[in-house]
Amino acid sequence: MKDDADFDPNRIDTTETRAVVSKKIRKRRKGFTIVPGWWQERLIKARHIATYRTALHVLRRHWENGGVPFTLSNGAMVLEGVSRRQKWGALMELERTGLITIERRKRKSPRITVLRAE
Repeated sequence: MKDDADFDPNRIDTTETRAVVSKKIRKRRKGFTIVPGWWQERLIKARHIATYRTALHVLRRHWENGGVPFTLSNGAMVLEGVSRRQKWGALMELERTGLITIERRKRKSPRITVLRAE
């Protein structure tokens, strides 16, 4: 057994968290996102930066999927700088503002539907 005398807890790097992210999700990061004016008006009331980041990601996925509802994974949001907990707070805020609906699924990623302008 190796001697633990060389162990120094100050040398442990705890600043970076890593998530397993597929090539498909990394590829999605390229390109641009179009934000409708009515989304901008409603996002003015957003309280957290995670809501903006989530909104941009949701709009992009909505466009990529041709308007079909999609699942929103934690791994995709980590790339946007949004934690699992922040993702849920942002989704609930977007739902309250009338921009999306959330299909909550037990032990699975939520299914997001983007609502159309009124």
